[in-house]
Amino acid sequence: MTIKWLEHIHLHPSIWLTIVVSLLTGMFVEVSIIFIIVIWHEAGHLIAARLFNWKIVRVTIWLFGGVMETEEHGHKPMIEQLIVTVAGPIQHAFIYLLLLWIHYIGLLPTDLILFALRYNFAILAFNLIPAWPLDGGKLLHIGLSECLPFKKAYDYTLILSMLILFGLLIGQLYYQYNLLNAIIVITFLIWENRLEWKQRFYVFQRFLLKRMEQNQDNQKLLPLSFPSQTSMIEVFSRFYAGCFHPILIEDQHVLTNEQTCLNYYFQTGYYHAKLADLIKQ
Repeated sequence: MTIKWLEHIHLHPSIWLTIVVSLLTGMFVEVSIIFIIVIWHEAGHLIAARLFNWKIVRVTIWLFGGVMETEEHGHKPMIEQLIVTVAGPIQHAFIYLLLLWIHYIGLLPTDLILFALRYNFAILAFNLIPAWPLDGGKLLHIGLSECLPFKKAYDYTLILSMLILFGLLIGQLYYQYNLLNAIIVITFLIWENRLEWKQRFYVFQRFLLKRMEQNQDNQKLLPLSFPSQTSMIEVFSRFYAGCFHPILIEDQHVLTNEQTCLNYYFQTGYYHAKLADLIKQ
């Protein structure tokens, strides 16, 4: 089972370049410590996701962090999403305790212990920045999804993420602390958010397709009402994650539900359909 989990882990090509540079500069031990902390963090996410039988695409490891790619965020119960998201940051508490124990038994020099403690905190703090796809960004999305429809929560997450990242970039340029590394990391995250924004409609479509497969029995009922001339897409944009929506067509006094609307939308392929078209069939 453990070997199967390891199959999901992929090292970014920049890791090998970093290893070569660390060997040439005598920093191999320090780089190895950072690498182990990152792997441990991502293993927390991976193990929690596997326990909930999530489908994992891959876990890509960079020197400054990692990203677990899965299609389950936004589609699974909120409690599962929360546990999988915090399973990474909580590993840093175990790393901290382990480092204290290693220091107590004198297994490593004090300077290396202090180095590891510093980077353990730095990686934790970095991952809790509320920017997508960091853990802080996913926690932001989970929080927004509790009070907003999925589409709006996702869009707002990306918008807030971009604003925060640009703010951090401006701050780094002003204070010039660890400037080069910070610019590289922040620029990478801005680029990732740009790509995520460009494919947000695909993410929304995937969210709708997943809803057609979900068991609605244990979900909270949240009725919605619309005029008959409302487009299906506008109806779907009001769907909340974790809720099942009975739908009242106000002017026709017809009660339907999200499953019927989704089936009609995807089976007919009529993407400009309105609720009125559903009544006519």
